[in-house]
Amino acid sequence: MGAIIKACNVVSGVKNTGKECDTAMVATAMLIAIHRSVKFTAEQLSGDPVEWLDDLIHQRKAFPLFGQQAPIRTITNSSESDVLVTLDDGLQVFLRYGIYNRTFETTSGGLCYADALQSLNKSGYSIIEIDQQGQMLARRNSDGTFSGFIVDFMYAPSPILADFKNTPYKNRFQISFSPVEMVNNGIIFQGAEELLSMMGLIDVVMTASSAATTTKLKLNVKTHCAEASLVELFPAEIDQVSNFVVENTASLGTPVSITAGAVVGKTVELTGTFTSGQTYRVKGSSPSVWKSNGITGYDASGSFVDILIP
Repeated sequence: MGAIIKACNVVSGVKNTGKECDTAMVATAMLIAIHRSVKFTAEQLSGDPVEWLDDLIHQRKAFPLFGQQAPIRTITNSSESDVLVTLDDGLQVFLRYGIYNRTFETTSGGLCYADALQSLNKSGYSIIEIDQQGQMLARRNSDGTFSGFIVDFMYAPSPILADFKNTPYKNRFQISFSPVEMVNNGIIFQGAEELLSMMGLIDVVMTASSAATTTKLKLNVKTHCAEASLVELFPAEIDQVSNFVVENTASLGTPVSITAGAVVGKTVELTGTFTSGQTYRVKGSSPSVWKSNGITGYDASGSFVDILIP
């Protein structure tokens, strides 16, 4: 932790001006929205950075934006001017630095990606930036760890609609932050090229495929946007019992025992004992559980289906 010194101790406050390094970020290739509780070490980055980020993604603590899966096509920097006031005698007084306002645009992702970007509005997440050369900008903390740098505003503007002349459809995302945060606390790493190919999780939804019985719950499990069947993508993994949580809606919070799972045609059947006239809620387990079961890159934890037993 830095020392607290007298404000008038100007000598201690001025930093030496010798130059060693010209490293600076180039054009942004990826942003990672990361939960403010997440801290990491240099050892984690020098070990297996892909696995480090993948674990955070499956814990829903990191959300990669853009990168190679949705390349940034336009960057607009509309930084506010530094605030100086001129007094009556002509003296200029510095009040504060202007805020950086940066907008990123991509032609990829369509409406589903726009919806995902807008879910980050006012989320309070921090940001890690990776540039076109694989350099990574993060925050240096006083305890020796690193984290995302603090942004004051995070927002997904409305998409730009296409016209007949020269404008394609584009999704947009904006962040605003203080140059003081970046200059005083920023640190640049190199070698993050591998992270640029990564993307966030794909949402999964579940629906009832056909009438249930007192021993079987029957499910369709598909991606939210493209409606790709996970039964077809992961036929040997999707039927594992731990992929699902089943509860009676009359006693939510108390799991119902599932004794077996199976793929039947294009559906998942869960075997258990279910009472006629009762409604059972089926939802996905956490993405980290799905990952441990061999289903990587998907999230059904926010989806559920209520099934009435006839």
